Amino acid sequence: MTEEPSAGNFLRVILPKILPEDYALDVNCFIRTHEGKNDLQKSIKNKIKAWPHWGRPVKVLVIHDQDANDCEQLKSSLLDLFKGTPTPAVIRIACRELENWYLGDLDAVEAVYPATKASSLKAKAKYRNPDNLSGANEMRLLTSDFSKSHASKTIPKHMNINNNNSASFNHLISGVQKLIAL
Repeated sequence: MTEEPSAGNFLRVILPKILPEDYALDVNCFIRTHEGKNDLQKSIKNKIKAWPHWGRPVKVLVIHDQDANDCEQLKSSLLDLFKGTPTPAVIRIACRELENWYLGDLDAVEAVYPATKASSLKAKAKYRNPDNLSGANEMRLLTSDFSKSHASKTIPKHMNINNNNSASFNHLISGVQKLIAL
């Protein structure tokens, strides 16, 4: 479950790189996008009531942008929505935004936006911890061609899931693996 369509686009490309062979998108692994934080939280509350009646066990991954929120408080409030339910859930917060995950792999950014010469920025201190940047704004500074929708569909195709400087991206990968193991 994602709070925005661009995160859904991103997962549609990244998940096949992570999931084992017995998981298939739109067969037994579904991405549900939402139109903002309130829509996502309302949807979780509604779906929690339905999941026990699906006839199959349900596991939930929630992707949410940190934005200006305190990361730990945000994660805790989202986990609270699942209290008292049998549904296993993993919450992952994109620190600050989804675009920070792209900035964790500057080779992937450059593959989509070659004029940025983004790979040459790896040595710069500000890119060593991309979770501290304002992701979307930084992408707009790198290229005037930046579009959230286009980037969410193309950059993940080039991302190396085993070599990303974004700690929150790496937490996503470990969270998906944890959820699969449950």
